[in-house]
Amino acid sequence: MKNIHKLLLGLLFVSAFTACESDDEAEVIEGRDTAGAMVNVEVAAGSGLYGSPEAGVDLEDALVTISDASAVVNVSKASGSLGDIQKFELIKFFNGDDTSGAADTAVTVAESSTLPFTATLSSIDDFLAGLNMQSEDLRIGDSFIFKVKVYKNDGSQYYYANSRFALTLNCFYDLSGTYVMTNNVCASSEIVQISANSDGTWYATHADGGLLNFCSTNDITNPGSFAVLCGGVVDASNTNDGPDYCQGGGYGIGCIVGGSWDQDAGILVLENTNAFFSWAPAEYMSTYVRQ
Repeated sequence: MKNIHKLLLGLLFVSAFTACESDDEAEVIEGRDTAGAMVNVEVAAGSGLYGSPEAGVDLEDALVTISDASAVVNVSKASGSLGDIQKFELIKFFNGDDTSGAADTAVTVAESSTLPFTATLSSIDDFLAGLNMQSEDLRIGDSFIFKVKVYKNDGSQYYYANSRFALTLNCFYDLSGTYVMTNNVCASSEIVQISANSDGTWYATHADGGLLNFCSTNDITNPGSFAVLCGGVVDASNTNDGPDYCQGGGYGIGCIVGGSWDQDAGILVLENTNAFFSWAPAEYMSTYVRQ
């Protein structure tokens, strides 16, 4: 079961890029320019990209049978005026975007001269349209990147800097539910809720096993997000996306660097690191048992 989940990107500033249409267009931060209007981007409930890899083959080579490919993206006005704006576009890229240098194709998914507008992708063909690819070319871990672009009447063009989101092809797991959380540092025990994020990752109301909340004198929860890859492997590629007080928060408390998910048993094990408390080990484990 997929929970209702939304990605509200709030009031956004924009990044300007050169108006030429070459492949080496560069995004340049232009301070607080808002292109006249600011937008909210919402990825609706049920959006996702999932498949089953070919058995007995390494993931990077395994053909994937797509089981779910859908996305509903709503773009609405947060503030400002549309008077100087010609149109908006939702743009997609494959395995990167024009700022990362990984992609050489930008494809318009939908466009509108007014707000709000909605873009709907209801099949894998919709995801692949315009990319000169077939579903047989996809592998687990491939990502479709989306951003909102605005065209002004004076000819300038912008990407809303924080409108970027990604949907990554992954094996489908359902971690949603209520868990009892413990860790191997202190006698913590807490009820934790885990729910789905719009990008296919998972959000835990406590993501550090309670090291900050129960093993120290701080009464602070440490929520965060993580990804689970095929084989039940917890993705440790970006610890900044983990708990609030991890590296991205400038503390280094409870960073998620690995772990495992047992779908049948409903047990999640996270490998956490600690770079803040001298009395706690540098690495510890937190365990979540679904109720």
